Formats: sequence, C-alpha cells, structure tokens
Amino acid sequence: MPSTLSRVEVKRLALIGAQSRLDALNAEISQIVRAFPELSRGRATATTAVGNDTPRKGRGGRKRNWNMSDSQKRAVSERMKKYWAGRRKEKASKAAAKKA
Repeated sequence: MPSTLSRVEVKRLALIGAQSRLDALNAEISQIVRAFPELSRGRATATTAVGNDTPRKGRGGRKRNWNMSDSQKRAVSERMKKYWAGRRKEKASKAAAKKA
C-alpha cells in the first residue's frame, strides 16, 4: 500500500471537507437570520441596527450603475497623469537628496 495519496484521493477528501464546512456555514447563516429576520429582506443598514426600522432615504439596496462619459474619462486620465508625474518627481528629488 503506497504511503502517499493520489491527486484524485486528495481532491475527494478536500471536497468532503469543503462540503462539511459549507454545511456548517449554512447552519450558522440560518441561526443568524432567525435571530435577525430583517437580514433576510436584504442588507441591514446602520439605522435598522439601532432600532429605526425605516432605512435611510436613497439607500434602497440597489446597486448604482454609473458609467463615465468620454469627457469624464479624459478628465480623470489627465488628473491621474499629473498626480503620478508629481509622485515620480517627488521620488526622484528624494533619491537625489539621499545621494548627495
């Protein structure tokens, strides 16, 4: 009998362990949702955590889908180019000061 496990056996054992952990996590999630039923309706906000059942205005749990226009992208690009040029210049001046 070989003393090492084959890849297939290691993978099978890892799968068993992963399934066991997943079952434990699902059980813990169930307990948490039973203790805090408002979590099952979506993400809890700070206001609901302190007792106010009315979520803040404009925070309905929807994900904001925002795309930048071409002009906004160009403006960001220019700002970042200036920022990184400044960082490189600062780093070069510090390196020159160290050598001197």
